[in-house]
Amino acid sequence: MMHLKLILTSLTLSLCLFSNAQTVGLLLNTPEAFDGYTLVAPTGATRTHLVDNCGRIINEWDSNYRAGESAYLLEDGSLLRTCRVSSNVFNGGGIGGRIERFSWEGDLIWSYNMANDNRHHHHDMAWLPNGHVVLMGWEYRSAEEAESAGRQIEGAVWPPILVEISPSGNEGGSIVWEWRAWDHLIQNTNPSLPNYGEPSEHVGRFDVNYGSSSGGGLPGGQSGGDWFHCNALTYHPEHDLLMLNSRNWNEFYIIDHDLSSAAASGPEGDLLYRWGNPETYGRGVASDRVFFGQHDPHWLLDEGPTALGGNPNHTVLVYNNGDGRPGGNGSTVDELTLPWDPSSENGHFTMPAAQDSDAAFGPEELDWSWPENPGASFYSSKISGSQRQPNGNTLICEGASGHLFEITTDGDLVWEYFTAYNQFGAINQGDAPFANSTFRAYRYAPNHPAFDGRDMTPGEPVEANPAPFDCVVYPAPQDTTSSSLQDISSAHHWTAYPNPSTEQFTVDVPQAGSWSLSDGMGRATASGNLLIGKNLCRSNHIPPGMYVLRIRNSEGRPMGSPRLHIIR
Repeated sequence: MMHLKLILTSLTLSLCLFSNAQTVGLLLNTPEAFDGYTLVAPTGATRTHLVDNCGRIINEWDSNYRAGESAYLLEDGSLLRTCRVSSNVFNGGGIGGRIERFSWEGDLIWSYNMANDNRHHHHDMAWLPNGHVVLMGWEYRSAEEAESAGRQIEGAVWPPILVEISPSGNEGGSIVWEWRAWDHLIQNTNPSLPNYGEPSEHVGRFDVNYGSSSGGGLPGGQSGGDWFHCNALTYHPEHDLLMLNSRNWNEFYIIDHDLSSAAASGPEGDLLYRWGNPETYGRGVASDRVFFGQHDPHWLLDEGPTALGGNPNHTVLVYNNGDGRPGGNGSTVDELTLPWDPSSENGHFTMPAAQDSDAAFGPEELDWSWPENPGASFYSSKISGSQRQPNGNTLICEGASGHLFEITTDGDLVWEYFTAYNQFGAINQGDAPFANSTFRAYRYAPNHPAFDGRDMTPGEPVEANPAPFDCVVYPAPQDTTSSSLQDISSAHHWTAYPNPSTEQFTVDVPQAGSWSLSDGMGRATASGNLLIGKNLCRSNHIPPGMYVLRIRNSEGRPMGSPRLHIIR
């Protein structure tokens, strides 16, 4: 059984609350936020933005194709993005099919298509230090092929494939390396097949009979086929490893990239490591599962410090969507340290003992998980991601709603932004955001090589008809709420307790002001005035639920960050 070692809690999770003045773009910026430039690529849009901490445009890139999910800023200042290309065969979520690279100035300097009846790129890619790119794709396998591999569930499937491309000129390139999940199957139903064996004794292989297919469409109008639904790919430059994530199997995998294609198709290409759902390889039960439709597992590397002070080269951050989580849907951001051991059997990770059928890949515990009590107030059933910042904060993309926010190690909200662009263009400030889902968001430090020699003068905010507001990026002691500057002297000196509360709660403030509670739709439900010191606030007249408590000083300026408050 897996348990949590250290869980940090917070009352500062901001619900998706909107005032009449500020509905998209920047809602909050505090001195505690990590100063940098955030790359935002809305899933349905053809435009990608780089914005500063005030939500103002630093650069933008336009494509003729809608985003195929991921986008990255490279060290030379170019943008590498995925694109959607339609297919008569592959129609699952996250469909891509094309990679484009744009110069800082916005010129298309390279493209590559992987979209045919046998293979189709989707979701993500990994840029290698040598200038190559590894594409993640679906590979078509007919119902007859699946049956011949020992699969008992009828129908065609799309197992994952990884293809490394060496770019050539402005378009195209050469395939220099491949890895197929299809080469690493195991099954225990047909002894006459060469891949016969117990999954629990071959933990580096995929049980061909685990999991049903989902989504998409197949030739002839058949549905299903998306077997693994992989959605993330990342590269470890020091160890030459690739990490692949499967939403449907609720686990991520690590494979060795330092192999020839021939070796990758054999036993050397078996999984070096997997984690999240030991039931998939016969060494656990449903209750051992930790991930629920997760996205974006990646090594911390040089992102920032780990929760427990360990080696970021061997620590992984994951957005655990919590889709189908026992006890109710709710997302978390999880961190774990991998059992790195160069002297192990596979030369990389500690493997579970072959003779112990109950032993699963470690660790048994997460290092860090936020929030402590997952629930509907922070939840995205799909897409989403997270990124540790150099100052220890964590940038989170609650993807379905396009809600980007940054929290400290204690869970305090220090930066908040709603994606302000969609397939129809810039969203009007004051309108409720729609169709602004965002696969991930990345923040790049001001000293990132991409910005060397660039004009980083900010322009206007992304949204149309922006509301007037003051904003100065860190370290200026100002925040960027829609109306005014923050009174920093009292920003962290008010408390509210108990939480949860029943009919009343106490607010202790260092100066006179006012309090208000807003529900999940941003509607004010209760309010009152505050005197210096302890104030008894009544809430017995409002329904049970989760609300956001806001404190303002006597001049109406925000006093600290809004905090989640639960009534009964």
